[in-house]
Amino acid sequence: MKNILVLCMVIVLALLLIIIAVRMINAGKTKIKTPLGIQESTYIDINGIKQYVQIRGENTDNPVMIFIHGGPASPMGYVSSYYQKELESQLTIINYDQRGCGRTYYKNNCKADADIDTFVSDLNALVEYAKERFGKEKVLIAGHSWGTVIGSIYVQKYPENVECYIGISQITDLYENKLNAARLALEKDQVKGTEDEEKLKKLLDRMSKVNKYEDMSFEDLNQLVSITAKYIAGDGQMSGLQQMWTGITSPDMNMDDMKWFLAQMDTSGFFESNKNIMAYAFFGFDIRELPAEYQVPVYYISGEGDYAVCQKDAEEYYESIEAPRKNFYSLENVGHSMFMDNPKLYCDTIDDILSEVLR
Repeated sequence: MKNILVLCMVIVLALLLIIIAVRMINAGKTKIKTPLGIQESTYIDINGIKQYVQIRGENTDNPVMIFIHGGPASPMGYVSSYYQKELESQLTIINYDQRGCGRTYYKNNCKADADIDTFVSDLNALVEYAKERFGKEKVLIAGHSWGTVIGSIYVQKYPENVECYIGISQITDLYENKLNAARLALEKDQVKGTEDEEKLKKLLDRMSKVNKYEDMSFEDLNQLVSITAKYIAGDGQMSGLQQMWTGITSPDMNMDDMKWFLAQMDTSGFFESNKNIMAYAFFGFDIRELPAEYQVPVYYISGEGDYAVCQKDAEEYYESIEAPRKNFYSLENVGHSMFMDNPKLYCDTIDDILSEVLR
């Protein structure tokens, strides 16, 4: 027994040393070294709380893009240098931890389970901060998943501040999006005649009758998403283990990021502690209730293997809107978080958008 304990300690110590070494290597690779560059992690006062803000870019004269993370409450700043590095020569990119999550949560020691108007107001305060600090009239707004809810509302309300809107894994009606993704899974040849086919049919029958958050079953939701993923996810999608390794080997991940990552694993508790905004995300938002005419260019980026929301729903909505310019990018062999699955493909797509918006 003693020998086994010693061996375990040696293995743990070796793993820690490997992680430290990889973090140091990654720190050197991702460090901003240009004279006009910026690599900053700070807190700014926004609507009564201190919100965590990360700013990276090789030239602060470049256009500014604000990235609104998904979830709700799934900040991405601690791995941003992994997926946005190729864009930092063209953009100054701001990531922030929304109220009630990540470093912002621990800095203020409160849940701050606010309503959607507050989230939109927070974003506007950050936009105004960025405009003033970097001398810009407008910024680019990029939202991912839940971030597309905040972003879509924002660009409709404050078009004068927005160069363009980029919806990454765009949500139209989250609960319906998940059901429709499962319906697409049922159309796959691989599911025909399997036990999963019957399970999905029963889940869809049961879940289709739910129309309010209080009646939603987390167990049903998790099963639906899990089975759907088996038939829609592509081979290029990053696994949970890969995501964890990317996080712990990122030089930007600290203990607050780690604590929040672990807290999210308690799904039911996490949903309960963020009940107000979760209820809005699943049953309060329908993008079709927003005006169909946008005053800014609109670009959607969708992964063909997205099992978390339904790509078909986003495509149908995209066809219904009017905008000064618009485009829909469907990316192969990537999923809901395509910027993690294939950073180069994601950056190349953003680069294509920039070539049109900033020409």
